[in-house]
Parts: sequence; structure tokens; C-alpha cells
Amino acid sequence: MTVSTDCQLNPDTRPDTDSEAYRQAYSRINGVVVVGETLAHHHFRRLARAIPADGAELLRLGQMEGNHAREFSECARNLGVRPDIRLAKQLFSPLHQLFRQSDERGDIPACLVIQCLIVECFAVAAYRSYLPVADAFARPITAAVIEDESEHLDYGEVWLKQRFEAVKDSVSAICLQALPTTLAILRALVDDMRVVGMDPYDLVASFGEGFQQSLETIGYGSSEAARLLRRAMAA
Repeated sequence: MTVSTDCQLNPDTRPDTDSEAYRQAYSRINGVVVVGETLAHHHFRRLARAIPADGAELLRLGQMEGNHAREFSECARNLGVRPDIRLAKQLFSPLHQLFRQSDERGDIPACLVIQCLIVECFAVAAYRSYLPVADAFARPITAAVIEDESEHLDYGEVWLKQRFEAVKDSVSAICLQALPTTLAILRALVDDMRVVGMDPYDLVASFGEGFQQSLETIGYGSSEAARLLRRAMAA
């Protein structure tokens, strides 16, 4: 998949990146991005230990996530903004805790759903929503990261699809736990997304569509995937 970097707003409608409102909103959104990518780096390192046969590949994916965190930190520095890391850690804490608990009990399918399906679908939807309103420095970085996140999503889909009947119950259970915590992160940033020019409702719709597609890819029927998604997003 190739992502164009030419999707720009008319200069008359582009957000004012120098305004205090934009800088504060960007600080919170960028903090969530940087912390999310940093946690993804740690998650893939844990997965490399849990799935030693794919260890080298998972470490490679984790390194990519670490690079993303540094690149998005550079985007903030370019605007003279400090990411709100403290808030981001608070928002991500429930989802990260679910991952750690799943890892500690050896529930590899749940770990893969959290990181490779939920987090990656979340990231792809968010970065696609941001891309049209990104500043000139952040735009090519964001486009390149979307390509990488799609690769990470593919890894989880392939692993789960190959074992679908054996892991289905675990997948369904973790979806009902982890999706509400992910949506809580989005809800906390609704006003900030509007300030930087993103449409939070389109983002949620894109996330839902992408996640349902992933469920169907790993083995759920379309109606079954839709029901599971509705249950999880209504929780």
C-alpha cells in the first residue's frame, strides 16, 4: 500500500500551528502518539520472547516502533511543542496493563490482538486522519509510518488466522476487554482532534472498519465480526 503525501488542506483552512490552542492540543495528541509507539516497541520485544521462532522478525518490528516514537518526537520539536507524556501514560495504562497481564499468563493470542490488531488499527486510522492536516515536516513521516503499521498488522493477522479455531475464544474475550479502553483514549482527545483539524467521528468509523476487516481476515464471518465489534464498542 502506497500512501500519498499530497493530501493537503487549502491554506485558508489549514490549522494555525502557531496558535496556543493548537500547540496545547498537539502536545496532548503527540504525547499519545509517542507513548503509543514506545509501548508498541516494548510489546514487540515481549512477543519476541513469547514466540522465539519469530523472535528476529518481532524484534525488527519493535525497532520500527521505537523509530516511530523518535520521529514523532522530532515532529513536536519542529513545532516547538513538548508532548504531554504524563497524560499519555495515564490514558494508555489500562491497555498496557491488559497486555502485561495477557503476557504473564502466556496468552499469546490476546497479546497479538492488543498490539497487532487493536493498536495497529488504531494507529493506521489516526495517522490517516491526521495526514491531510499535518504540517510539512510531519506529513512525509506520517505517510511512511502508515506503511510500517500496516506491515505490523499483517503479522498479527497471519499468526492468528493460522490458528483461528484454537484461539478464537481468547480473541473474542480480549476484544471485549481491550476495545473499550482504546475508545476511552479516543474520547479523551475528541476536542484536541478537532482543534488540529481531525474529524474524531471519521476516525472512530475508520478504526471500526479496519478492525472488523482484521477480524474477518483471521477467520470471523462478516456478521459475527460485526456483532463482536458492536458489543465491544458499546461496553
